[in-house]
Amino acid sequence: MRTTARRLIGFLLALFVGLGCVAPAWAEDITVMSSKLTSRVSPPEGLYLSVNVEFDLPRSVQDALNRGIPLYFVTEFAIQQQRWYWVNKPVIEASLMSRLSYSPLTRQYRLSRGGLSQSFDSLSETLSILKSLKNWRITDNPVIENAEDCVAEVRVRLDTEQLPLPMQVTIGENDWDLSSDWHSVTFDDSVKHPKEEKEQ
Repeated sequence: MRTTARRLIGFLLALFVGLGCVAPAWAEDITVMSSKLTSRVSPPEGLYLSVNVEFDLPRSVQDALNRGIPLYFVTEFAIQQQRWYWVNKPVIEASLMSRLSYSPLTRQYRLSRGGLSQSFDSLSETLSILKSLKNWRITDNPVIENAEDCVAEVRVRLDTEQLPLPMQVTIGENDWDLSSDWHSVTFDDSVKHPKEEKEQ
């Protein structure tokens, strides 16, 4: 009886230790905290996406960045029209690359996105900007036909295919597997009623 109890306790301890070892991998995932699509009918008109994410860079990824290896994060966006009689129809697909780099010479971090670049003195300050994407212009057309029948999703991921080829072969999959799930995007009222917004 005592032997059985000891085995049970040993099993539970091993289970808790195992979960503790797995937990950091879960914490390294990217989580979409909020997202919203808005429409602007006054110049520059179009559809604009704002996304906020949260994540931590694993130690091995930070070490690579601080050695001068740039990191590339991709924001992917898609709108599909729902069809009960067939598969959903793609309406809009877009992606935006954000490049995060560090210069050991100047000891500054640089974030490049959409043709614009900013330099920062600390990684935490750089990441706070990287995690918050505001008013990304998806398309110059502010109208989505049959918006009530459409769904939009967004995800953010680290693009390991942009790393130097030798690193792609040697990096650990768990440390570098940073990606969010596809997250449903909220439509602002301006998307559903663009003409009414214009009249106001």
